[in-house]
Amino acid sequence: MDIDRRSLMKGMLASGALMALGSPPWAFANQPAPRPGRCVLLLNGAKVDDSFERGARAACGGMAFEGLDIVRLKDGLLSGTQNIARAMERSREARWIAVMDDAGAIIFLELARAAGARMLSMGMHACSTDDAGRLRHEIATASAACSAGELLASQLIRRPHDFSVRETFLQAPPARSSSTGWSARAVSSYRLHGPDIFHMHCAGVSLTEGCERMSLPAAGHWTAIPPPVSSRDFVSWPADNWVQSVGYAVTAAALGPAAVAESCSGRAFIHATPIREAQEKERFVSFIVDI
Repeated sequence: MDIDRRSLMKGMLASGALMALGSPPWAFANQPAPRPGRCVLLLNGAKVDDSFERGARAACGGMAFEGLDIVRLKDGLLSGTQNIARAMERSREARWIAVMDDAGAIIFLELARAAGARMLSMGMHACSTDDAGRLRHEIATASAACSAGELLASQLIRRPHDFSVRETFLQAPPARSSSTGWSARAVSSYRLHGPDIFHMHCAGVSLTEGCERMSLPAAGHWTAIPPPVSSRDFVSWPADNWVQSVGYAVTAAALGPAAVAESCSGRAFIHATPIREAQEKERFVSFIVDI
């Protein structure tokens, strides 16, 4: 993820762009996210749309959810702003999943703000354009109850992907939360103690290498997190590419609460492999909002 994209994410967080839209009452009360009766998938007319939609449909099928509506913009959000604003007005009590490019993300935030939306999640997803072909995902969620991080990482690790998934929780963790590690194989998990507790789950990288990737202090107060007693392998759909995996994980997060809420304010999942598949060099932003 390049500097401009990192600046976009940090700027949105620093300016309160997520929290300014408001979090739903269940997020503040640390209650499970209720399943929506209707969900709208907004596609911005980009190359990733078909793959994301396939992953989203797979998640709906796996969770027996039949209330997904698809809205496709042929010429991007800029040319369809008024139509989307009207659609949001007509879609009260619906949950929206949006897939945007960088420019569309800014416009979508403004439309959501004007509609009085409640932001649940924003994610920035990219495959680096260098020879490494490394996947990078940065996600900010209103609470751990609507987290997509572990599900996305568990989906990606099934294939030879070199990736990092970093997730920030904007609300305090629930009272009943977990301090166990990631259930994937050959993973070492660590906890960084301090004012903002951070969990890092490493597969194929050392703690020092993981800290370097995440720009975290390797000399900090890290302790090992024990592995889970039993596997939490809740991913059941074989994606063909990484964009489908993102579509699957983001939609599943929108439809139901996360299986496990870790007791931290942020976490990262990192996987390195010497054998890598050729990746689509794509980048996009995902949103989950309640209208």
